Amino acid sequence: MRIDRARREASPAGIAALWVGVLAGPVVWAADLVAGYALVAWTCGHHRTAPLHLLSFAALLLIGLAAWISSRAAMLTREPAGAAAREIARDERTAERAQFMARLGLASSALFAIVVVATEIPRWVFDACR
Repeated sequence: MRIDRARREASPAGIAALWVGVLAGPVVWAADLVAGYALVAWTCGHHRTAPLHLLSFAALLLIGLAAWISSRAAMLTREPAGAAAREIARDERTAERAQFMARLGLASSALFAIVVVATEIPRWVFDACR
């Protein structure tokens, strides 16, 4: 059973899911920050701040999706209790690497969700047009 999991983790879809979990948080936060700066001129011209807040909400949703992908990968890579004999070293390393990346994706998603909320606070407190 462990070899099947290692093969799934080494597949292109498994690797892509792990990388999405790790990189989605910083990329979404950077996109939120850049798009927020780009929207300031429009929000001042139309006196509407809702698009800025919706942008941060969408960023949080995307980061939540990345966290879900990472948690699913962490569940799939977890070794079942009472597993039989150890498999070959290469498959063990692949499984351990996938477990590490899944946990790193969860931590990255949590950190950047906090960062998105922290960058949203000034949008609520200060007027974007001043």
